[in-house]
Amino acid sequence: LTNKQVHVTDYSNASRTMLFDIEKLEWDETLCNKLGIPMSMLPEVKESSAIYGEIADNLPGLSSLKGIPIGGAIGDQQSALFGQACFNAGQAKNTYGTGCFLLMNTGDKRVRSQNQLIEGIAWGLNGKVTYDLEGSAFNAGSVIKWLRDELGIISEPSECDFLAESVEDSNGIYLVPAFTGLGAPYWDMYARGTVCGLTRGSNRRHIVRAALESIAYQSDDLIRAMRQDSNLSVGAMRVDGGASKNGFLMQFQSGISNL
Repeated sequence: LTNKQVHVTDYSNASRTMLFDIEKLEWDETLCNKLGIPMSMLPEVKESSAIYGEIADNLPGLSSLKGIPIGGAIGDQQSALFGQACFNAGQAKNTYGTGCFLLMNTGDKRVRSQNQLIEGIAWGLNGKVTYDLEGSAFNAGSVIKWLRDELGIISEPSECDFLAESVEDSNGIYLVPAFTGLGAPYWDMYARGTVCGLTRGSNRRHIVRAALESIAYQSDDLIRAMRQDSNLSVGAMRVDGGASKNGFLMQFQSGISNL
């Protein structure tokens, strides 16, 4: 946007490169050397809200925006944490997208995870840095797409709510949706999906319910890990993403996670 006049990023994006010291707030020379990355290639790192530069005057299609200040940058999940107004330590949000991304604000101190969660910087604002813990489940909304596109047992995602609530339980069926491995807190790239508990009485309603429950079970693993790591009380979780429209899923999540 500045036509090469400014090379800059913010703390949240820098922390995701695995090259940034999130306590010293600088690029880590040792890590860069180990990976053969010249530090001269890396951008300057600033707060998430800062004037980075101005839009250049010779960019195709953007000439009318010449001189407008570029006033911020932030990672997508961190911006969702901020957008959900999780400004205090212990507040958390979960994005139910293709995967699930659960982030917790841990305040002005880095929390060392003992449960294989990701430690990062949520944002830098007004001279202060806010840290976070993040856990990701690789398959969430993609489980619903699998029901529709591969199994063909639903035609629209909106059907899931009705089908899941039309039976008392999953009739003993459990689904582990490790289609692309398992994310946090397991990090098993070789895990694969499993459906167990099938009987002659199993039908598509039970399978749909088990699929929705599997999304909540994965998120509950992340919530438990965050509670243990942070020793913070998580009494509520703010939600967004396409699958958060599913009333059954949100109620089941609330029930098993006690929030």
